[in-house]
Amino acid sequence: MVIPLVLLVAAATASSLTPPSLEHLRGASRRESALLRDLVARSATARNLADQIESEAVIVYVEINTSMPRGRGATRLAATTPLARFIRITLAPVAHPDDLAALLAHEMQHALEIARAPAVTSSDDVRRLYRSIGEDRAATVAFETVAARQVGARVRQELSRAASKPNRASLAGSTQPGGGAF
Repeated sequence: MVIPLVLLVAAATASSLTPPSLEHLRGASRRESALLRDLVARSATARNLADQIESEAVIVYVEINTSMPRGRGATRLAATTPLARFIRITLAPVAHPDDLAALLAHEMQHALEIARAPAVTSSDDVRRLYRSIGEDRAATVAFETVAARQVGARVRQELSRAASKPNRASLAGSTQPGGGAF
């Protein structure tokens, strides 16, 4: 009786730490797919966003576009079918990989905002949505929400904390690359 309970607890714990399968959240190339996998592996907030996106009737494609101004992102409703809506997240390159990951999380929040509004099936509907939930009610092209800003900042903090944790070799006092304290 004790062993099955231990296995059940272990399975529940492992599933909460396992990144989502990302069937509805896709990179346009290997580079974007790797960015998505790394982000959900390193950020609990991003993992939660990905889980929520996975539960919606949307497919979200992520692409990096080098012709956009640095540090910019955009989320657009690309197409609507009877089975799913297609959303495109476009990111411009940034100097630090964690900044790009935080920008992606910010845009994932916008994708989730659109996904949670099933009546949004056109660009005009997107504008109406952001006039009601956005910071600038008069915006017609560029939209922003408090939630997306908060997600981006939270993910950047999570990634910074993860990067500042010392690794096991440094805790063991090793000064040799790849070596241990022994």
